Amino acid sequence: MTMRMSREESQAATRCKLLAAATKMFAREGYAAASVDRIAAAAGYSKGAFYSNFESKEQIFLELLEAHGEASLGKLLDALDGASDVQAAIEAVSAWADAKASEGNWSLLVLEHQRYAKPGKRFEKSQEAVFRSHWRRLGGRLAAWAPDCGIDAEKLGAVVFELTHAPAMTFVRSPSAGDLVRYALDALLAPGGRAPRGHGPAKEGR
Repeated sequence: MTMRMSREESQAATRCKLLAAATKMFAREGYAAASVDRIAAAAGYSKGAFYSNFESKEQIFLELLEAHGEASLGKLLDALDGASDVQAAIEAVSAWADAKASEGNWSLLVLEHQRYAKPGKRFEKSQEAVFRSHWRRLGGRLAAWAPDCGIDAEKLGAVVFELTHAPAMTFVRSPSAGDLVRYALDALLAPGGRAPRGHGPAKEGR
């Protein structure tokens, strides 16, 4: 016998399908081309069902952006838990930066959103709050390795995130995002600093 879902369960399932459809459409076609109609249709729902769950395309985009950022940051913080010293922590962040830069999509989607969506102040503040939260959490973890580094947690985290997600890092091979992050963290956290490994001649493409 098939159990009927409650109203809350049905709405949660609808939201999940809409989020999954939006994720694929944003990744494949970009922010501007992904319309509410097409997201709803791809999920198997009407436009009305979309608006019963999300205020706008911008809201679903920002919800996905936050979820993506949380998952990405969680993996990095887990990696830092296994670091034995500041140099191991720097290497973990560098490897994460290279992996994230190679994905590319979300960095470019954020830029496209800012260019075409003309977000209102409320959404701008929401997006800024997400970014600042991620910066503080990562920066706080890194600063614990070097309490006398002289830079506050939010700025330290911002250095890592913004070097990692710089648009050029999606196609420039050398120096990579990981190289740049290693340069910065060596200067800020590691006594005496050191040159980043793997910094060779520039190569085209990625």
